[in-house]
Amino acid sequence: MRTLSYAAADALRLPQITLWLDPLPRSGYENMAADELLLHRPGAWLRIYRWRESCVSFGYFDTVATARSIFPGAACYIRRWTGGGIVDHRHGATYTLTLPAPPANALPLPSASVLYAHIHGALAQALQSAGVPCRLLTHDVPSGGRACWASPVTSDIVDPTGRKLAGAGQRRHRGAVLHQGLIQQCSPLPGWETYLAHLLAVQVRTLRAASPWPGFPSELAELCKLKYLAPAWEDESHGRRSSSH
Repeated sequence: MRTLSYAAADALRLPQITLWLDPLPRSGYENMAADELLLHRPGAWLRIYRWRESCVSFGYFDTVATARSIFPGAACYIRRWTGGGIVDHRHGATYTLTLPAPPANALPLPSASVLYAHIHGALAQALQSAGVPCRLLTHDVPSGGRACWASPVTSDIVDPTGRKLAGAGQRRHRGAVLHQGLIQQCSPLPGWETYLAHLLAVQVRTLRAASPWPGFPSELAELCKLKYLAPAWEDESHGRRSSSH
């Protein structure tokens, strides 16, 4: 499996991360809003979550019409704040990692490609420990269209035959990073989430509450209303006309 060198990976290891095992299945809009709220919280977060209904998400520059044409019949189609292709969340496990912006006097976070390889290198190790044979892809595969699983890219996770098992989209905002990932076409044994958190950080704080901090429900509802449920977020303006987020 191709990963960063040990020294490089160790240099990127976080001092602490909060592993949030979100117990509450949420709508597509709520899941996107919850991820964005984490990006604005102090520290690094790893959120593992589920969906309340059948949902398809699509990258920031894709369209709902394209998503519907590729994956018809879902109850919800939601634009992500990150990039990446179109993903059918009716199968697989979803996670989000947020990395805070470094202090003003520190170096910025590495490039998107370096972070992608680091995060997926750790995820591949966690999946291997949970009984899933896998490796990092070393090159882009010719595009199979906008469906994320049809177009694997460098540092996506694949099985020994080259079938894609995990991919993600990223966004950088004011120096912080939002990484939204999905695992499909495999069944890792329980505990991969905790192992992943320990690979990413020296210390792990685990939360299993539906509200990870006081005031979270009201913040979630407000962001859904102002951004993810706004009609402008679904159309080609991507919400830029009506939201400052």
